[in-house]
Amino acid sequence: MKIISRPAAMLTLLALLVSASLFGGPENRFDVAAIHWLANIRHAQPQLTSIIVILTQLGSIYATLGLGLLASAWLATRKQYRAAFLLALTVMLERLTVDGLKMIVGRPRPGFDLHPVMTSSSSFPSGHSANSMTAFVAVAVIVTPPAWRRFALISAICLSIVVGLTRVFLGVHWPSDVAGGWTLGLLIVGLALIVGRRSGAIEAQHDIVGRHLPPVRED
Repeated sequence: MKIISRPAAMLTLLALLVSASLFGGPENRFDVAAIHWLANIRHAQPQLTSIIVILTQLGSIYATLGLGLLASAWLATRKQYRAAFLLALTVMLERLTVDGLKMIVGRPRPGFDLHPVMTSSSSFPSGHSANSMTAFVAVAVIVTPPAWRRFALISAICLSIVVGLTRVFLGVHWPSDVAGGWTLGLLIVGLALIVGRRSGAIEAQHDIVGRHLPPVRED
């Protein structure tokens, strides 16, 4: 996970975020074609759609903010105050950034048919995608013990990908909205990693996790 906090990686993520905001949406042929294709599947599979409607709630503001704040509270009970503050700040910063970008970009949502779920804000970036990528990955790298961090990180990213795909399947976001949400989430977590390492809020991953034995100290 160190890779996303490197300057080159963060610049790449930023470039992808800007590109998704400028070139996606109703004027993008791929975005439009994907929404039409998935709409046909959604209409033909109402039972699958019902399951997806439930699954997409994992990325809601209530679920992800709740997860972040509960995990922060748990860290505080263990007197890991810097980690608790960093996690809470990370989740809140992501949410505020999403709201700000939605206002700035102002992209309309897909409107080819009725949405199976309620929507109220503009389309870019996907809040559910950004919420899940930020909250799940931040919990994985800040809360999870180093020995389990790799497994937790992979699980967090996979679950966020699933959440993002549900938004496109339900027709409430363009694919570029979801890509922008994932990218934004990784950017926010990358910033959190930089702050966490410099402040000592994130426990270092020991060499034994990378299948190397710790060095033997000679007296």
